[in-house]
Amino acid sequence: MQPFHRAYYRVLEAFARGQVRRLIVTMPPQHGKSVGATTLLPAYILGADPDCRVAIASYSGALASKFNRRVQRILESREYGDIFPVTTIKCGNKPPNYIRTADEVEIVGHRGGLLSVGREGSLTGNRVDCFVLDDLYKDALEANSPIIRANCWEWYTSVVRTRMHNASRELIVFTRWHEEDLIGTIMQREKVVALRRWEQLGTLRHDEWLHLNFEALKVSPSSELDPRRPGVRPRGAAARARCAGRVVPPARQQGGPHPLQRGDRAASAALPARLAAAVARAPRPSDRLQAPVPGQPLARRARRAYGNRRA
Repeated sequence: MQPFHRAYYRVLEAFARGQVRRLIVTMPPQHGKSVGATTLLPAYILGADPDCRVAIASYSGALASKFNRRVQRILESREYGDIFPVTTIKCGNKPPNYIRTADEVEIVGHRGGLLSVGREGSLTGNRVDCFVLDDLYKDALEANSPIIRANCWEWYTSVVRTRMHNASRELIVFTRWHEEDLIGTIMQREKVVALRRWEQLGTLRHDEWLHLNFEALKVSPSSELDPRRPGVRPRGAAARARCAGRVVPPARQQGGPHPLQRGDRAASAALPARLAAAVARAPRPSDRLQAPVPGQPLARRARRAYGNRRA
């Protein structure tokens, strides 16, 4: 449990209470964003308001169903029942008139429930009061694809936005891979305000976004939410990746298309030298060719060494 976790959960609680209607959270991988946004938050919202209709979306239906099952295990736990005794779900075949599957679960005696859907999935006929979009891109390959980014934006505007009403809440949380991903496109088209002070909670208009960003390497000035000094890294997988000597894209670790910092430039400058050394150690094509055979063309010997692949 790090200080940024406490700040993260405090912002999520303000979102659950309705103080924030549109929230964007960006942080490095393996820092607990999905545990808070797609596991604990839906359970907390359904406990506080059993009539709330919550939806979880991810890059695939399988991952979204996984989040749904995690929430269901919390809802049926004894500890949860002691805190929220009114919020209950179907157990076994009772009550028989309620739905409980891997993709949808209904709250017994109330209008609320939890629905999970994959990216580009259908939500026809479902009204959503609170939408949580987590990891809409599987990896960097999908985020770097213009077609997938365009399809994601089209699905978001034509499906997600049409299922919400004027009082709906919306949370987008994932690690950024590309500057023109869903978050980047929203920042270009709509007003997004960076969250730096606690007094900002509850002061934004309903059409404005609040952006909470935790940087792997602190480069922005210290704030109430992130009091680290510039140049300090948090404990976690991102810091271990740096120690291992791997070069990680700045947008992935910093929450946006930030320029390379001094440490990133040093690591990037070392890449050509390492690449040249690797090329020097690699066997040359002439080393793989067999000794000349009288009457055998060079092309035939090359095919024997490399197969039918073209250079």
